[in-house]
Amino acid sequence: MTVIDLSEQIDDICSRYPKYWLSDEAQRELLALWGGPDCNDCGVFERGDTICIPLDGQKSWHGELRIAVAPNGWHAVSTSYWYPQGGGGSSPSVWNRTAYTTRDEAVAAGINKLIATFEGVRDCKGYAPQNQSDLAQRMIETLKAYLSQTRQLSLF
Repeated sequence: MTVIDLSEQIDDICSRYPKYWLSDEAQRELLALWGGPDCNDCGVFERGDTICIPLDGQKSWHGELRIAVAPNGWHAVSTSYWYPQGGGGSSPSVWNRTAYTTRDEAVAAGINKLIATFEGVRDCKGYAPQNQSDLAQRMIETLKAYLSQTRQLSLF
């Protein structure tokens, strides 16, 4: 997997603008770093693909990948997840600290992030419905199967 770590460049940009999150100049530099993608005023990519991976028979359990490709060929990925007691997520933006050279790499990275997220749900201690751990494990298995299937398809 070819991972492009943008942390150093983003940290440099942030260090030069006291309120970088409000700075048009900082955002212009980030846009240039990604090759000038179409973004909203917060730097979120305007275009991209969404892959939703549901847990069979459980409408409240699913993971989602959002993948955007920039004009420079870099791929950004973000994840979102839902289960009955919680969820979270984001959209890909010029603030992403990691880029990938191919869509398949971005998908694999996103799936692995979702697996880690649902492992946390599975291993949660304290108040949780009795079946939460089992359903989270099923979601992990679903994500691993999806990852295996996409790798298999890309071999041909």
